Amino acid sequence: MPHRRLFLCARSAPIRLGSLSSGGARPGFTLVELLVVMAIIALLIGLLLPTLPRVMDAARKTRCAAQLRSVGQALELYKGDHRELYPTARYMPPPWLSGDTDPPMDVVLASYFDQGSPAWECPGDKLVHAAEYTDDDGVERTCDVSYTYLVAYSGRRFDETFFAQRMNFNESEAPVMHDFDGGTFEKQNGSSLTVDFFHSDRNFVYVDGHVDKYEDFTREQDLDAAGN
Repeated sequence: MPHRRLFLCARSAPIRLGSLSSGGARPGFTLVELLVVMAIIALLIGLLLPTLPRVMDAARKTRCAAQLRSVGQALELYKGDHRELYPTARYMPPPWLSGDTDPPMDVVLASYFDQGSPAWECPGDKLVHAAEYTDDDGVERTCDVSYTYLVAYSGRRFDETFFAQRMNFNESEAPVMHDFDGGTFEKQNGSSLTVDFFHSDRNFVYVDGHVDKYEDFTREQDLDAAGN
C-alpha cells in the first residue's frame, strides 16, 4: 500500500513548461512586443544622433592636440639649440601667399621633427594640408602642413615679441601655432580658398608647450595681425 500512494502522488504532480528540455519549442515575440522594441530603438537613435557630431569633433580635436603638441616639442628642441630664439620661418608653406621668402616651419624643423610626419596634418583638415602647387622647378607638390606659425616670433626670443611687450602675455597665455582654418586665404597664383574651422574651437600650442583652445576671443584680431 505505501508503494501505491507514492505512485499516485507522482502521477498527480503537474508538469511545468520549465521542466522541458532546452530543445523544446519556445514562444516568440508578439507583434505588439516587436513594435515596442522598435519604438525604443528609434527613440534611442533620436537621442544619440544629435550628439554624434560633437563626439566626433571632440575625438578629432584630441588627436589634433596631441599632434600639435609634438610639433611644439620640436620647437622647444630648436630653441634649446639656438639661444631660445624662435625659428625664422614663414607663416605657412606654399601655395599660400606670404610676404617673406623664409622657409616654412616644417623645413626649418626638419632636423628635429620628420618633415613627412603625419603630425603635420590636423585630422579635421580636408583642404589645407593637401593643397597642391607647382614649385619653381616645375615639380608638383603639396602643402603638407595644417598649422600656421605666428611670425611675430620669427627670429626672436619670447620676451622680445609683440605678445610679451605689448599684450603682456606670460608663457602660458601666448600662442605660437594653431590650425590654419576659418577664413578665405590667398594663394601664390592669385586664387583663393575658403577653409571652414576644423573644430568647434581652435587648437593652439603655447610658448610653455601646452595645447589648448584660445580663451580670450576679444584679442583675435591682434592674433591675426601678429600671424601675417
